[in-house]
Amino acid sequence: MRWMKPGLRNTISALLGSEVRKDSPEALEPVRKAMLAALGEDGAEMNPRLKHRLMYLHDVHALWFARSEMVAVLSRLHGEAKAVDTVIGLSPVFQGLLPKSLMNSCRMRR
Repeated sequence: MRWMKPGLRNTISALLGSEVRKDSPEALEPVRKAMLAALGEDGAEMNPRLKHRLMYLHDVHALWFARSEMVAVLSRLHGEAKAVDTVIGLSPVFQGLLPKSLMNSCRMRR
């Protein structure tokens, strides 16, 4: 029988500090600011929960996968085509922070 469960061990490791995390908070700030700017005041007003999530997500992968929710919010404001273009335009700020496979999957759909 194991003393620690894998989930608990991962949680403790995450709390230990920045040496466990690949991405520093400073590296995420440009991504966070670009996503909040793309969401805009109208989008933040329409979905304050998304704005809150974007402000406090601590993982680049979580920010990457929040793009789909951004498309949904922006689609209601500006239409789907413009929303998709806006979110695809955020891809360069993720450069170097994500695995190439995720970046390439975004390009293939375009």
